[in-house]
Amino acid sequence: MNYRSYGDLSHDISAQLGRLQAGNFDLIVGIPRSGMVPAYMISAMLNLACTDLDTFIANGTPGKGITRKLRSESTSLWEASRVLLVDDSLNSGASLKIALERIPAACRCEITTCVIYANPAPVIGVDMYLKELEHPRMFQWNMFHHPALADSCLDIDGVLCLDPTAEQNDDGPIYREFLSNAPALHLPTYRVHSLVTNRLEKYRPETQAWLAGHGVEYDHLIMLDLPSKEERLRQNRHASHKADYYRQSGCRLFIESEVGQSTSITRLTGKPVYCVDSQQMMTPEWLTLMQRQRGMWLKLMFKRVARKGVALLPASLARQARSVYQRLA
Repeated sequence: MNYRSYGDLSHDISAQLGRLQAGNFDLIVGIPRSGMVPAYMISAMLNLACTDLDTFIANGTPGKGITRKLRSESTSLWEASRVLLVDDSLNSGASLKIALERIPAACRCEITTCVIYANPAPVIGVDMYLKELEHPRMFQWNMFHHPALADSCLDIDGVLCLDPTAEQNDDGPIYREFLSNAPALHLPTYRVHSLVTNRLEKYRPETQAWLAGHGVEYDHLIMLDLPSKEERLRQNRHASHKADYYRQSGCRLFIESEVGQSTSITRLTGKPVYCVDSQQMMTPEWLTLMQRQRGMWLKLMFKRVARKGVALLPASLARQARSVYQRLA
């Protein structure tokens, strides 16, 4: 899974800023919705006006903040000589083609199409792309509004809705009240393969009612078949329960809320997990890198502690300790 965060997007645009500057554009136009994210980033970096496609088609008035002085200013959008039309990625090129066809013939602006991410070359159907990125790919800004959810597992608490507080999580009437009225967080707009939760099976009716009330569509709802919260805590199967299902599901992505469980699910399955709390895609490669860095950090701390300890020893013992330390290092 080739994942890009908001931070990655900003970095990838900045790396190609010279090419964008060379275009001498007067106006940046984003294709809603996903294209607006990179469009606004580009416009901020180039200090140019930015608008959405519909406003551009209507030849509206460009806007700006009251404290911002733009490189070029105009009273109508079609006064721009060179326009950069932006989308986040390119698949077939159909979205860009449709966007261009919607622009009236009366608009005499010179329009350059641009995407940030494109399939590996040859790239057809766009004037400019900033980076090649193979499928499967997913972006932080459309994580919950992407067809890939049909091939994904999602946690519920901390992902679709807020986690219950300690007071709400009483495994009784207060908890049932929470389940019925939990505040929503990320509501997917595509059907999800599986919702995999550590909620107990006895709370299935409340869970199903909440999901239906918020329009969440899914194929499977996987819950823990245990009698009580106490038994769930005793067995401590929070991550393994999710990992076992994810491993055998055939799904390509798990979206989990909590960092510790995300790390464990990645380790247990060898498959990618997106962690909502840290806004990070965890992969087996990432896990190996983190373990390597942790080992290096521990070794560095050992060396520092050892040096300080040797400095406190009498001279004769210090010489012996240094000899042992050098052999170990």
